[in-house]
Amino acid sequence: MAGFFAAVGMAGFWCKIYGFDIISINDVQGKVEEALDKIVSIQDSLKMPNRLFIDVRTPQEFAQGHLPGAINIPIFSNEERAIVGTLYKQVSVDAAKQRGLEFVSSKLPAIIQSISDYAKQGYQIVIYCWRGGMRSKSIVALLDTLDIAARQLIGGYKSYRRYILDGLETYKLRSEIVVLAGSTGVGKTTILKELAAKGHPTIDLEGLANHRGSVFGQIGLGKSTTMPMFEAAVLEFLEKYQDKPYIIVECESSQIGNVYIPKVLRDGMSIGKKILVQASVSTRVQRIIDEYSSPRAIDAEKIAHCIKAIGKYLGRKKTDFLLQCLANNQIELLVSSLLVDYYDPLYGYDNSKNAQYEAIINAENLEYATAELDTYLKRRYTGW
Repeated sequence: MAGFFAAVGMAGFWCKIYGFDIISINDVQGKVEEALDKIVSIQDSLKMPNRLFIDVRTPQEFAQGHLPGAINIPIFSNEERAIVGTLYKQVSVDAAKQRGLEFVSSKLPAIIQSISDYAKQGYQIVIYCWRGGMRSKSIVALLDTLDIAARQLIGGYKSYRRYILDGLETYKLRSEIVVLAGSTGVGKTTILKELAAKGHPTIDLEGLANHRGSVFGQIGLGKSTTMPMFEAAVLEFLEKYQDKPYIIVECESSQIGNVYIPKVLRDGMSIGKKILVQASVSTRVQRIIDEYSSPRAIDAEKIAHCIKAIGKYLGRKKTDFLLQCLANNQIELLVSSLLVDYYDPLYGYDNSKNAQYEAIINAENLEYATAELDTYLKRRYTGW
């Protein structure tokens, strides 16, 4: 990180232009050595009022996972970090430092200016990198030299990941999990959201995963949530509802897209109270068409790819039939066939025994279904 300190020294002139006093490399190195009072633990940082996490890692690292509400002000771009790493491994440490210096020196004043702007808005600034190393420590030291208040997160993002994983592993689930079960298209997600709007404790797992939970579930939704971000979001909701007598979720398999439901919640779902939501095939077909035919969601090429992906379960004849329906824009027939020939046999709700459900809700009218569930939950858990 000597190269980083050199970059700080070279940036003195530019800091002057941005309205800061010129600083020396000795000033910054001295501040780093005195920085013990400028650190904060993950537990304490999460309790800080009006705090703002600033992630100085690369955009790629940030996208994989970051702290709640964090903003990304990277020291290196993805490409720059890769170049420096390659030089470090294949050429020499000095070569890596020199290239890092070239990358950092020109952008450092803008980085400091951005952080200063947030500090002036009254935020308590917490800077972090991967594991609380020199990237974040040097920035905090430089900010301190310029009289900009900021703290370094002890252990960096790595400490936050450990905090989340430990939290999920040790979490004691006291709430009863209410599981909304039912065939594809009955409206479980809509009902879940309406119950949340009425004040019921809910966790929208598909929303957190940014995936609808089926082979077609990613269409129109953009990139899936990463596992670190998903786990953090689930723990946040579990802690939010830890004193509630119940939590409502949709019935899901252990995997939703690219993420997995944490074990503590999955175990709670397996022994929770199940409510069956039902609707006719025609109603379900229309709801699915409404969801997938919006301008942002329709993508015939991706739908064709998904049909081919389940072709081994459908057989060649049925696969070709579905692809032909898609090509002919026979969307209603396509969706109906997928439900009857694939999804309904796969999940088997039509053949399930009613005795395993606490209640069976007719969801032909989603407003009435939500009202019925609202009444049921209030009577069961609040004595209303």
